[in-house]
Amino acid sequence: MFSTGLKLMVVGMLTVFLFLLLMIAFIKLIEILNRSHTRQEAERQQRPSKKPTPQEPQAPTVVLAAAIAAYEAERQQLINT
Repeated sequence: MFSTGLKLMVVGMLTVFLFLLLMIAFIKLIEILNRSHTRQEAERQQRPSKKPTPQEPQAPTVVLAAAIAAYEAERQQLINT
């Protein structure tokens, strides 16, 4: 009984070990196959862009402050009534 459990443990550990080795081999293969694409992508990112990057519209601070003040005033009226 003890030897059966030991054999099962060894087979299980070898299965996991071989699976991990296979996974590492596939990851390395994908790395080799994507090497040229990665190099091209890095070169493209280093080149300056021809068009300016669009700026996100930013709400003025005054508008935000007024909206917060109006909300708090309305909330105070509801609490006081």
